[in-house]
Amino acid sequence: MNALLRAIDRTMEFALFAIFLAFSLVGGLQVFNRFVLGLPLSWSEEFQKFGHVWMVFIAIPVAYRKGAHIGMDALLVRLATPLRRSIEFLIEILWLVLAAAIFAYTLRLMEVAKFQDSPGLGWRMDHVYMGMVIGSAYLALVAVRRLVAFFRPEAAEQAP
Repeated sequence: MNALLRAIDRTMEFALFAIFLAFSLVGGLQVFNRFVLGLPLSWSEEFQKFGHVWMVFIAIPVAYRKGAHIGMDALLVRLATPLRRSIEFLIEILWLVLAAAIFAYTLRLMEVAKFQDSPGLGWRMDHVYMGMVIGSAYLALVAVRRLVAFFRPEAAEQAP
């Protein structure tokens, strides 16, 4: 099971790298075409916007898994252990609720978006929003893993 979870984690991190590389290359190509060749690309801005959507929604759970999101814990560390653990548990539950909400509402949005095409690339808009679904599903997986680790500290030691 741990090998599968590590493979999923690495796949998401590689997807982040690939998306960032792709829209960086397209951005560089756009600058070159516009200022050197005088022929701006009509689709590059849209490609970069869609890449950002995918990148952000995949990066949220990666950062959450690594504990890289900014936290305000000045008050939290001063609380008694039972109260602090209760608040930490609530935070983990809220991450799971956030993932479920993004997932559910994006699926509803995609029902309408499948009838729309992007103007620059001609892509179906439900494909663009698929990054939000993938990211929220991965966020839910990470939240469940963290909840398991909350009650089983030995599971947290095995996590990457």
